[in-house]
Amino acid sequence: MQSLRVLSVDTSDRGSQRCRLGPGLMSALGLRLGSPLLVSLPGGSCLCTAWPRPDLAEGFLQMDLKCFTPSLISGLPAHLSLDPVQLSSVRCSKLKGVKVTVVVQSLDFKKHTSSGHVHELVKDMLRGVYVHTGYVINLEDFNTDIRYVAIDSIRPDSTSAGLITSKTGLEIAEIQTVLHYRSLLQDRQTPPLGGLKEVIASLREMLQLPLLYPNTLTSLGVSCPRGVLLVGPPGVGKTLLVRRVVMDVGASLVVVRGPEVVGSRPGESEETLRGVFEHARATAEEGPCVLFLDELDSLFPRRTGSSAPENRLVAQLLTLMDGMSRSDRFLIVGATNRPDSLDPALRQQVVDIKHFQEALKLVGPSCLRGSLGRMELSPVLWEHIGGLEEVKTKLIQVGN
Repeated sequence: MQSLRVLSVDTSDRGSQRCRLGPGLMSALGLRLGSPLLVSLPGGSCLCTAWPRPDLAEGFLQMDLKCFTPSLISGLPAHLSLDPVQLSSVRCSKLKGVKVTVVVQSLDFKKHTSSGHVHELVKDMLRGVYVHTGYVINLEDFNTDIRYVAIDSIRPDSTSAGLITSKTGLEIAEIQTVLHYRSLLQDRQTPPLGGLKEVIASLREMLQLPLLYPNTLTSLGVSCPRGVLLVGPPGVGKTLLVRRVVMDVGASLVVVRGPEVVGSRPGESEETLRGVFEHARATAEEGPCVLFLDELDSLFPRRTGSSAPENRLVAQLLTLMDGMSRSDRFLIVGATNRPDSLDPALRQQVVDIKHFQEALKLVGPSCLRGSLGRMELSPVLWEHIGGLEEVKTKLIQVGN
């Protein structure tokens, strides 16, 4: 069979969940009019219903992204072609129940709309839709504040896809905003980070306790830092580290890079920075949140005697951080590769003798590193030594 060129969906088919293809291909795949069809795409898949093209032309495919994997929420890539083997029929029965997460446009809608009203809206909009476990349903064409519905689970459990009818029970597990949902999706796509196990565990502990158990810490009278500074050379993985730990903790991430805050007119940078904190505070109303300030040294260098814009920006950040309270369920993580260029007022997290004593347990004195006669007690296996096969073989023979 010839490859299928994917065209943009017709306006009349938007929101219909239809996939338009040639009648010959439909016959070859054993599809009837309206049969459920699973289309495998680069980076995800889409569940739709098979319909013939009005012009009956073969070699082309048009589909409405109604039910798809979350990785396709930004749309399809341009100039896409598919092999017919990427299309397969799916057996779908009428569902008894479905559990969903509702994604709405604004936080005001979530706060001021009753759960019963949301339930009725979603149930009406999902009637007649084929759904798949773990997929997202696009509801933007209904022109309401409800944008997406994520399918968490379906009943019966023995099937992975099915049809929602008027008799299908609906359970709403959670209501999130689009901003929060997309932030969580971005965190899920973070690649695994090798090594740095101790750093990951330490950062996770610093973020997890104040984010997930703030009331417990307050009742115990334990104070936790509201900000963490990551220091490391460029490319070492500071940003990936933060994304990985935030994902593990189950928080959302608001990322701001230093140059993005700087504005051209006087006071614009401070206004943008205030907006960043308001955005993090609003995001934290839905759940734990981490505000990540990358390239911190470009924003908040050492203040000089002159009234430079950087001085005002440093003062604004200090004011915003001092104004944070325990009711603000977000923390600040900053990253820099030049910690000595930061303004000293930003590094207040005081170092005394107990910190040195704890550090000595992990880091040995530099004068003893590589000293003659110093014994290395940590075991080294042959598998830990790369290459040198001939040398290792001779040593093993001598030892035997």
